[in-house]
Amino acid sequence: MQPQPRLSEVVDAILRYLHSHPDAADTVDGICEWWLPSHWRVDLERVEAALIRLEAQGLLRRRENADRHVLYLRADKRSGTSSGG
Repeated sequence: MQPQPRLSEVVDAILRYLHSHPDAADTVDGICEWWLPSHWRVDLERVEAALIRLEAQGLLRRRENADRHVLYLRADKRSGTSSGG
């Protein structure tokens, strides 16, 4: 069995995905399924830690939908509440 990728590798994979798909937005489960290499086996907790790191760095933001699902997307993606510019 292949070892889990390091946290930094998960962070890098998410950033690469967002670079290629700048309008992407997904749940943690969707990120595990679609944003990471298909041959990786990554614990949900490790993906969540990567998302928290990216959010703290201002590279990613989370948005809760009306149905209470949390989506993650690029922080620089414009949404009606963006400030500055």
